[in-house]
Amino acid sequence: MPVKIRLMRIGAKKRPFYRVVAVDERKKRTGSYLENLGTYNPLTEPKEIILKQDRIDLWLKQGAVMSDGFLRIIKQAPQRPPRKPKKEKEEKPEVQIKPEEQKTGESEDQKEETTEAPTEEQVVEETTPPEDEIKNEIEEAPAQEEPKEETETKE
Repeated sequence: MPVKIRLMRIGAKKRPFYRVVAVDERKKRTGSYLENLGTYNPLTEPKEIILKQDRIDLWLKQGAVMSDGFLRIIKQAPQRPPRKPKKEKEEKPEVQIKPEEQKTGESEDQKEETTEAPTEEQVVEETTPPEDEIKNEIEEAPAQEEPKEETETKE
């Protein structure tokens, strides 16, 4: 019968508390155990670990294996390899906004779209002045009299 020394959770929901037990490794985490070897409370500061070291040594001599969780709490767990660093997000180059574009309130995404491929409508809008400007020019311009064609009559 393979024996393992592992943690058995007995705490309430979101309030973990563990017993250190010697158990048949085929049993459930909260199933029956052979012997209670101590307790572990991760909520206290510093974490409270109470172990019966003489009984743990006895079980280890009989061939019991320590679990990863138990090794972690007694600080003898093998060190895990360090994690790979997360990929850093590439920063977009800063785009300076022209004063004309600030007035229109376009976002940077919209500006990039319009600068990449102008459509026919945009080209037409850029070449024709707005109607308000046309009306102002007409009102400000003095009325020019057209020269009348004088017909020459031969008598």
